[in-house]
Amino acid sequence: MNQIITTLLNYAMDNGIGLVISKDLSPYTPSAVDTQERRIVFNMNWHNQKQLAFSLAHEIAHILNGDSSMKPLYFTANKTKLEYKANATAIRMLLPYYLEDKEKSHIRIYDFIEGFGIPTYLEDVVVDELNEYNIQI
Repeated sequence: MNQIITTLLNYAMDNGIGLVISKDLSPYTPSAVDTQERRIVFNMNWHNQKQLAFSLAHEIAHILNGDSSMKPLYFTANKTKLEYKANATAIRMLLPYYLEDKEKSHIRIYDFIEGFGIPTYLEDVVVDELNEYNIQI
């Protein structure tokens, strides 16, 4: 998991996204993105450590998607269209890491969801993205 986070952090920096990485925030302070400044505050102390890569990919996704907000956007289980789209992009970003060196017969949707701490209400997004790889679940 640490390698995935490192790769995502490097991707952000390579794409002009500023990063503030903290291990000192409360475990219940969500990561956030300022889309106007293209800056992410990434909480490495998040209470659900499995969710770190997903939360980082989610915040990067807001910038990649061209989302615009006058206030910071926080990583939450919010189901608005803006957050849903960022979640879908984050899932798309993370799937290659899960699929790497895996035979189709060993791909399990709930292994992916559980491994990255993805909320189960996003199962349909995971299925849709796997279909893009011609993987039927």
